[in-house]
Amino acid sequence: MSAKSLAEKLVLLRPDRFTSLQKTPWAGTAISTVYKKDLLPTLGTVAIGESWEFSCDPTFPSLLAETGQSLIDFVRENREAVLSPELAKNTSSCEILVKLLHAASPLSVQVHPTDTDPNLRPGECGKPESWLVLHAEPGAGLYLGFSQPLSKEALRKLLLSGADLSSALQFVPVTQGDYFEIAPGVCHAIGPGVTLLEPQQILPGKTGKTYRLWDWNRTYDKEGRYSAEGAPRELHIEESLAIVTPAEQYGPSFLQGLRRTALQTRVGTAGHCWRYPPNPYYQTLQLQLDSTKTCTVQLEGGYAMGLVLEGMLETEEAQIRKGQSFLLPFRASPLTITATGTTLCVWVVPTQAHIQFLERKRQP
Repeated sequence: MSAKSLAEKLVLLRPDRFTSLQKTPWAGTAISTVYKKDLLPTLGTVAIGESWEFSCDPTFPSLLAETGQSLIDFVRENREAVLSPELAKNTSSCEILVKLLHAASPLSVQVHPTDTDPNLRPGECGKPESWLVLHAEPGAGLYLGFSQPLSKEALRKLLLSGADLSSALQFVPVTQGDYFEIAPGVCHAIGPGVTLLEPQQILPGKTGKTYRLWDWNRTYDKEGRYSAEGAPRELHIEESLAIVTPAEQYGPSFLQGLRRTALQTRVGTAGHCWRYPPNPYYQTLQLQLDSTKTCTVQLEGGYAMGLVLEGMLETEEAQIRKGQSFLLPFRASPLTITATGTTLCVWVVPTQAHIQFLERKRQP
């Protein structure tokens, strides 16, 4: 029997694709001290705001752990084996981008455009995204919409006056497992003490665009640290106001429209699966396997990415430790995985795909 090609088995990705502090001055330390601690112990307690776990963004692609090749090139060279023949008819790229984030201070208040926004530059696209809360300190939360209905003109006056906008924002306390859809045009920010997984959709060969509406009146030095003598980051007030509807984005009904609840099912006696409702681009799932339990991962019509959050998974060819992300190509399915200790893994698949977790009894 010939050896499997890399596109026919689970593919581990490099675990160290971190954004700089200049881009994420709000960064906390959970990524280095919790999720990547065992994989990359030399990180110590360094502040990391974003870890790009799965990316075909041309400005910051994932790299294969075994060869160092970019995920973009690997998928393009093996499009049918990775994406499935069905998906490969229309694209040669993974259009899912997944980040791991931890905030020690609030992110800027942002809004994402659609792909047809007239203010986009060449090489930019929209960025519909979702938030899965992995951990929240007591009292921590998110900012979603506004605390009261505001006209665009009233919001413009607040922004241009340099006023403190915090009281006008709707603060939402969160706990582990909360999930929100952040569609284009939704005003949002992550609060301090929150760690989350952020799946998003980007067009092939392009970078998702963020418009920064307000940045808490902060200033920064050249290294990205807060400094009273520093300079503010660029804002995109008019671009944001063109697509945000502050008069509609407030109150419980608006928030309820963003929140999603997972359907929990058992994987035989092996564990549990939580399936969050799909959006037009992808679906997010969490799989918890009990210690020593084994299951088969079955893919239909697409690929999957995964990230181990707790414990360790073992396959015939690899160990997937906490903090490790991976690609499961279409042709690598079905895949048998076994948990070492109670293991929690998050999975993201294209909406067109279907993924099943089926208990497999270990041979005596």
